[in-house]
Amino acid sequence: MSVDDPEVTTVTSKGQITIPSRLRDQFGLEKGTKLMVVPTDYGLVLKKIELPSVAEFQERVAERAEDNELSLGDVNQLVHATRETDE
Repeated sequence: MSVDDPEVTTVTSKGQITIPSRLRDQFGLEKGTKLMVVPTDYGLVLKKIELPSVAEFQERVAERAEDNELSLGDVNQLVHATRETDE
């Protein structure tokens, strides 16, 4: 596929689009795939992102907590405190 072979899709009233099946197959986009939408000077770019499972995330947090001598409870408190200041 090249930029000379564009596909056309329509935005629904809910702001949704359908990615053509040829492109879904080519880029391995399945139900539940997460995409980041990046605004650029040229338009929008969709980027497939891989997020860790909850178990993988908890494992990573636990590993980092050990390295920083923090308990999982300490990390949870920090996350909640940060979320409250972001609002």
